[in-house]
Amino acid sequence: MRTHGRAWRLLATPVVAGLALAAAAAAAGEGTTYWSLTFENDTPKQLVLEDAGGKLRFYWYLIYRVKNPEAVPLPARLRLTMKLAIEKQSSDYDDGFDRVAETHLEEKVLERKVCNWAELRAEPLKPGEAREGIAIFAVGREAPDFDKMTIAVHGLAELRPLGREGNVRKFRERVLLLRYEQVSSRWRAGKELKYLPEEWSLEEVSVTDRGTPDGTEGDKLREKLDEALKKAREEQERREKIIQEQPPPKASGGPAGAPLAAAGGPPTGRPAPELLAAVRKAAQAAPCVRATLVETLGLGERKREATCTALLAKSGKFAIERQLDPGTEQALQEHRVFDAQHLWIQTTAKGVGDAVRRWTVAATRKEWCTVDGRPEVDFATVANPVRAWCLFGDDLIYLGTERLGREGAYVFEIQPGARFEAVLSGPLSGEVLGRTMGRRVRFWLGAASGFQLKMQVYDERGQSIASLECRDLALDAAIPPEAFVFRPASGVEVVDMNAALAANDKP
Repeated sequence: MRTHGRAWRLLATPVVAGLALAAAAAAAGEGTTYWSLTFENDTPKQLVLEDAGGKLRFYWYLIYRVKNPEAVPLPARLRLTMKLAIEKQSSDYDDGFDRVAETHLEEKVLERKVCNWAELRAEPLKPGEAREGIAIFAVGREAPDFDKMTIAVHGLAELRPLGREGNVRKFRERVLLLRYEQVSSRWRAGKELKYLPEEWSLEEVSVTDRGTPDGTEGDKLREKLDEALKKAREEQERREKIIQEQPPPKASGGPAGAPLAAAGGPPTGRPAPELLAAVRKAAQAAPCVRATLVETLGLGERKREATCTALLAKSGKFAIERQLDPGTEQALQEHRVFDAQHLWIQTTAKGVGDAVRRWTVAATRKEWCTVDGRPEVDFATVANPVRAWCLFGDDLIYLGTERLGREGAYVFEIQPGARFEAVLSGPLSGEVLGRTMGRRVRFWLGAASGFQLKMQVYDERGQSIASLECRDLALDAAIPPEAFVFRPASGVEVVDMNAALAANDKP
């Protein structure tokens, strides 16, 4: 996940816009010291889920962290709003209470518990305490088109009193504006968010005598929370009911018409060669596939996330664009192309530039591309993490079925032994499967598509140390042939990896 690398803390003496406002602030006691919180956030990301009726719902979500740097407890009354604008049109969205989206993000994406807006407000922040929160903006049935995104963060500092008019108290609030621009991506189809310099906004807040200190009406806030909790429970109950009524994927024919399992299914906890053969046949039916994937690496604070776009041809050619954000300003982008004769890997790091490595299939050492002479463990499979399950053949153990999104999946597992060490320790197997060197690897294979919908790598303690999960899949994508052709940019040195590794092998 991307972190801006800055922790924002409001100053005791703010910048005042306008002489009239300055005079009013001075009259209200500008010399007073006010509390403030520190704040940092990751780059906003999009989420697409099915609702209880099977229709798609689109969201944007933001992961953030807020900390109390003061010596006394402070309220955590954050309120986040998002504005999407294109030309002169704009739409506003509030941080909502969506239990389905929140549960999906905590269990499938983040793999940890975070605070929604209600949980964040439940108790004051103790001195030195930090909390991780999530803002979820439901944008509707369709993804809105926009050029600019602005997320306003309220509640980072104590309101400054300006005076009173009858039973209405007036305050001034300083609001942090997180700004992004949507630009065309050079690494994947579509667009991506570009971070713009943040801004601060001064807003006037009016509060009645019954209002809460953060400027919201107490009764209205409680009603809003109760209503949100009720809707969330109803939505979750409807979704669980539909999932329970839908049977798990049975032994039915895939797109090629071949049965995916015998009647009753194979026994769990044992190899299932017939089922695997049917899954391979289903996977080979699609001429061209386009998939969007999310990759995670590491544990705890060292956990990193990357987004990937994969283009796969039936011939074995592929092109994978990968963008990794290690939590610093030096983001890394990788473009991996296999054209049937060469594997090209171009990496671009901010402040470092481009580097291109090339492997030639014919010159690659034999132990990198075969395991016990199996023909399916070829160069293209080793270098393509989306086909990693094919490396292990019939050694995979069948665990059962699970529903992932709209498609049922067969779940398989392997504990790689010494026979796979040459492949997994080589430079072609990638970070998720190779560098993690997990003790156990689990695969979710689409019952209808035969596509590797998810891969999870575990260490000796059973902790997940890496994963690759498909978020969007098109089995009949129109992919031009030039997508599988790589031409190095002018002036970029190409390193012949076969020659370099051969030189390293010499005494």
